[in-house]
Amino acid sequence: MLKKLAYLSPLALLMFQGCTSLMDGHLVAVDSYAPKPIPAGTYYLSSKGPEAGLQKQTFENSLQNMLASKGYTRTFVNKGANYNIVYDYTVAGPFTTEESFPAPVNEWWGVEQTYGGVHNGMFEEAWYSDNTQYVNYFVKALSLSAYANNIPLWRVKGHVQAETPDLNQDYQYLISGVSDYIDQSSGKVVYVNVVKNSKTGDYTATKW
Repeated sequence: MLKKLAYLSPLALLMFQGCTSLMDGHLVAVDSYAPKPIPAGTYYLSSKGPEAGLQKQTFENSLQNMLASKGYTRTFVNKGANYNIVYDYTVAGPFTTEESFPAPVNEWWGVEQTYGGVHNGMFEEAWYSDNTQYVNYFVKALSLSAYANNIPLWRVKGHVQAETPDLNQDYQYLISGVSDYIDQSSGKVVYVNVVKNSKTGDYTATKW
């Protein structure tokens, strides 16, 4: 039996996601387990489901392309396939966090103003950062589990913070994030920064 993969709390994911908020990418938390390496082969893809509103064909094509890069070949007939690979794609939330943001101090007056700041020189912007706002976010999770004759072989799971519960968004970051951990044991939760190239549309994953 495969070990139970770690569940990453929304707060922990938010803390790490915040570290890359200035980057054009998403931070994916990944946990994976494989008792021993297995050869790549043919597989039948199935879903634990349901994934409400998901454009499944487009999503599954993305999974298929990723698995093909690992040497796996998809078959649409369950009988005779080497493996049954089951995916589970879910969203949780919304969760709420408190964030601080800078607000400009009135630069015309040398006295304490609305934001609590003091002007530090005519026409020079001063900022006061103790203003807060409440931000809603969601956590999307993707797991892939491989079986042969109902025996579990490997499992990988990824979490990512998202601004919307729409399952048709963000999954490319998850797929790219877990890609290097197919049939691998991560040994712990690892963090992968996935960046999309705005020109080519390609996704690049780098261990963080």
